[in-house]
Amino acid sequence: MYHLPSSKCLQVFVGHECNGDGGGVTSGAFTPDGKFALTIGMDGTMRIWAPRTGVCRHVFKFHSNDANLEGNEFKGLTCLAVDGGLDGQLAVAGGEDGCAQVVHLQGKKIVATLHHFDAPQGGSSMNIDEGEEAPMVTSVEAVGFASRSVNSNWLATGGSDGKLKVWDLTFNGGQCRQVCEVKDNECGGITRLLWHPLQPIIIASYSDAVVRLWDARNGRLIHTLTGGNSSEENQINDISVEFIDSAAGSSDSIVIVTGNDDGNAKVFGAELGAIMAQAQN
Repeated sequence: MYHLPSSKCLQVFVGHECNGDGGGVTSGAFTPDGKFALTIGMDGTMRIWAPRTGVCRHVFKFHSNDANLEGNEFKGLTCLAVDGGLDGQLAVAGGEDGCAQVVHLQGKKIVATLHHFDAPQGGSSMNIDEGEEAPMVTSVEAVGFASRSVNSNWLATGGSDGKLKVWDLTFNGGQCRQVCEVKDNECGGITRLLWHPLQPIIIASYSDAVVRLWDARNGRLIHTLTGGNSSEENQINDISVEFIDSAAGSSDSIVIVTGNDDGNAKVFGAELGAIMAQAQN
């Protein structure tokens, strides 16, 4: 943990068990009130830390969805989001086993296990050339909660299968309400996702170097941003979005910055009002 103005390291959180395959901490965040820090890692755990002392206050251990794992084996966690639910106490972590785990931080309990990937028949493998078998890539790579202005019970998961799923936590254990999927699935995997703060719109980046905007209410693709060479060799690794408020107080314009594998950062601009009007026609 660093103090940015001075570049001073204020705290080191030690506890995640790194495995022999190069595991470690994969993501971190502060709780909305700033009282605690959260981390997830390749040891399959989410940990709550006291920032001042560096003491671990709680460890969430998740059972893997992978039927091929036995005993104390685990699948790593890949992505993290916080500030979910009416009280802002929900956190969600996506994992390599194809699940997203939702927890209540103050209550220290697991609220839901969301199965982004449907388990294939006969185990987690697929047939390839010459009758060989290879493990399916079934990782959840992006997660995010809708704002309370949109719906405090909604969250989204994005997978390496290119599918964006919208979940409703109103139902016990969570229920998938929409699947946002590119036709013929020629898009690669999802790398990041962000919700619009005031409207039910999800902005998702993909490994084919494309940014897509989805309507979370009906799963409809409403806009696509390409900006040059679209291929998995030029995948988008991260995005940042700025929402520009209009005089009426709505976020009509958005500016999206992407970081790509080709070493470039690309800037996109879009007028949301015009996009939504066109989508409704």
